[in-house]
Amino acid sequence: MKAESIVGGAFCLTSIIFTLLLSCHTTLFFYPQTIAQENTLSYLNDNTVPLLQNYTALELSHLEDVRIVMSTADKLFYVSLILGFLLLLYGFKCKLLPQLLFYGGISIVSVIGLILSITLISFNFSFTVFHEQFFPQGNWQFSADSLLIQTFPLDFFIKIAFIIFIQALGWGSLFIVAGYLLQKRARGKN
Repeated sequence: MKAESIVGGAFCLTSIIFTLLLSCHTTLFFYPQTIAQENTLSYLNDNTVPLLQNYTALELSHLEDVRIVMSTADKLFYVSLILGFLLLLYGFKCKLLPQLLFYGGISIVSVIGLILSITLISFNFSFTVFHEQFFPQGNWQFSADSLLIQTFPLDFFIKIAFIIFIQALGWGSLFIVAGYLLQKRARGKN
């Protein structure tokens, strides 16, 4: 029973991380962007891409910090993908797959729902907390007329955050339904 709890907890945590990062990747891939936004995001993903914008030294410093966060998030995405796959494989072999999917989905919906609720109540608060956690050196605040803010206005972040959270909730719901149906099917065989 203890191994099941450890595997279940690990899968719940992994599924939250994976679905959130998957939602970030797909949202940024499909979200319509201006040429400047597309160029800057390409630059962040591949430093051989030349920047077309004439960002200030402070803006470039922040973009370098963003690159580090994005690179770390990419690594975490792949680790969570591999770990999630291994946990699902273990769950399949031990007949825990329906429970893993169901409770993983509940975890995703609960955590992402909480984050979305806080964000809907106060996006500015959430935005500030996010930046204080990932950019503690404080180089993330720019004037409204800065090129970086003109390129990525607050509205850009509000829209993509909403899409990311809704998409992650969708993945969590899909996990719940799949887990429920697999549990129902397993009960029917007994």
